[in-house]
Amino acid sequence: MDRATNLFELKNQLADLGFVSPKLVDRLRESVLSNNVQFQIQHREVSERVAFDFFFDLYRPVREGPVVLHSYDAFLYQQGTMNQSSRGFSADVHKDVAAKVLAKELVLKQPDEPTVPWIMNRAEASTYLTADNPKQIDYFQQLNHSPMNQNVEFLKNSLLNLGFGEKLNGEMEKQIKAKTPEFNLTTQQEYNQRKVDYTLHFKAGNNQDMYFLNKFDASVKQGNENTTQSFYINKGNGVTAKEAFNLMDRSDGLDGRAVFKQLFNKDQEKYHAWVKLDWKDLTDGGNARLKQHSFDVEKFLDGKGIKEMNDPKSREDLLRSLKKGNKQQITVEKDGNEQKYFIAANPQYKTVNVFDHQMKKMKREELFPPAQKQETSQKQTRSEKQGDSSKAQEPEKKQSRKSSVKV
Repeated sequence: MDRATNLFELKNQLADLGFVSPKLVDRLRESVLSNNVQFQIQHREVSERVAFDFFFDLYRPVREGPVVLHSYDAFLYQQGTMNQSSRGFSADVHKDVAAKVLAKELVLKQPDEPTVPWIMNRAEASTYLTADNPKQIDYFQQLNHSPMNQNVEFLKNSLLNLGFGEKLNGEMEKQIKAKTPEFNLTTQQEYNQRKVDYTLHFKAGNNQDMYFLNKFDASVKQGNENTTQSFYINKGNGVTAKEAFNLMDRSDGLDGRAVFKQLFNKDQEKYHAWVKLDWKDLTDGGNARLKQHSFDVEKFLDGKGIKEMNDPKSREDLLRSLKKGNKQQITVEKDGNEQKYFIAANPQYKTVNVFDHQMKKMKREELFPPAQKQETSQKQTRSEKQGDSSKAQEPEKKQSRKSSVKV
């Protein structure tokens, strides 16, 4: 597994556990790119009355293999007091479950009783929380962890993870507190000097105690017309705002670009695939269907003479950018000089699209000759060199014979 994919999977694993902080992802990236076998990264979250410290234990089962999350330790501190609780949790325990366990321990433990952390898995945490404890809910409300607050925080993290930042948080929280059954929020973002309008759809659950971000619509101008596409959200995860633009961008005459995403099958099992909008296959509502493709872009780019593929950090940045559907700049030596080009993944045809420094599409064969032609060209070059060498030697031999006659 390449390091870019390793980081992508770890990021999604932490997001599934409720951890979506960009700073945490940056620390995770540093760890994955390092050559350490074992390391720990820290993350802190502070609310009105409590603070949490999380320490993630990561390691490589095989020295050159991928990094995996073994477990994490969580510490809860009650602001303004000396009260705290702590415990270790396995990598399948959600952050909110860990917080509930620590809150319950804080209620139940006796003053000055030492806290001894141990690793608790998801089943053990569930069993612990279902034990009779009438104080638990009241205490959580006092600690600003009511179900509504948890829901708002989850949605805020989802917006951040989807690339919408924090600008919608105020209005979203206002609508939720007003118990509006269903509401939409609009925003606009700009990419490559092109504006994209977004409409985010929120809806309350059956009892209005939980709100969900079901989908967002993206609208971008293509020529003289506006194209609108809906993107659905699953548990706070899905296509990001920028990825939506990349999927829809047809300004270069192509039918948009592909992005590499974590998906779920009917049994809610995770897998990864490239997805691309098929503008020839529309739903009844006018939505282009997402078609899935498999493609190892790293394997394709290896051996192509791309300078960025020779440096671990540049390699990881290049692959990550391509998997988000971006056109990414590369450096290739051509005619004895380093030249800049742009490429974008084209998994449908197991290749990449190539653009010059002005973003104009060019024939990929100009930069990446087919393997057979490249091999033939190399053979011809070797043959020509051998031929030149023979010709260079021939006059020398004649001159030598001529000289001997003279002598």
